[in-house]
Amino acid sequence: MKAAIHPEVHGDAKTTCSTCEMVFEVPSTVKEMTVERCRNCHPIYTGKVQEKATGGRVERFQKRMAAKKA
Repeated sequence: MKAAIHPEVHGDAKTTCSTCEMVFEVPSTVKEMTVERCRNCHPIYTGKVQEKATGGRVERFQKRMAAKKA
C-alpha cells in the first residue's frame, strides 16, 4: 500500500443538527460538520408523520380560475 494516502479519522468529530441543534460526536474525516436531520428529529426514527403539503399547482390554478369567474 502507498503511504500517507488515507485521510486522518477524527474519533471525536463534533456533529451538529441544524434542525434540533443537538450536538453529538461521531468518527469522521472532518473535525466539525453540520447535518440537516439527526436521529433525534428525523421522522423515521421518531415515528412522527410529517404534515403533507396541501394545495399543489393544479389546485391553486383552479382556485384562481374559479375566483376570476365569480
